[in-house]
Amino acid sequence: MRPILILSASLLAFGCKPAPQVARYEVKSDAAPAPAAQAPAPAAPASVGVAPAPAPMVAPASMKAEAASFDAPKWAKLPTGWSVGPENAMRKATWIVAGPNGSKAEIAVTVFPGSVGGLTANVNRWRGQLGLAPAGSDEIAASAKTGKVGGIDSQRFVMTSADGKKTLDAFMTPKDGATWFFKMSGESAAVEANAAAFAAFLAESKLP
Repeated sequence: MRPILILSASLLAFGCKPAPQVARYEVKSDAAPAPAAQAPAPAAPASVGVAPAPAPMVAPASMKAEAASFDAPKWAKLPTGWSVGPENAMRKATWIVAGPNGSKAEIAVTVFPGSVGGLTANVNRWRGQLGLAPAGSDEIAASAKTGKVGGIDSQRFVMTSADGKKTLDAFMTPKDGATWFFKMSGESAAVEANAAAFAAFLAESKLP
């Protein structure tokens, strides 16, 4: 019985002392690491050597008013297959031209004071309308063809969309501090079939 009494006394003695504070740490070997903050996705690299497409031209009210003040040209006789298109306050004329297999194109005539942004900006605007990438000023200058509008030296630009379905044929004519634009655009078959008639019609017309 003595060992039992000694053990009981020992337990009573230790029970009077405060229990030691033991820090507990729990480690889970299969725990996933805390998610790291996600870095923002890198921006898509800009195309090397390609200028951004020019924004559509928005003429201020003063320019529109001055453009409206120009008289309309004296037009030559309309070629066969051309018809007058709907009126447009910003245009001096609109024609719808017919081509083979029911193809069609539209001719728009506008005039603005000054150079309206310059040669490169205007040609690249037309290229953008066909889904083509902007071209450099040297390339644009080299692509210019010569032409006449009412006896005035003009620059002519012909361009076709990458899929070959759309074509644009345009003349730019400077006169008296303003620039006239004669643009035929639409289905390639119609534009190409009317290219010669378009040039002849403009050469025989007379600007105010």
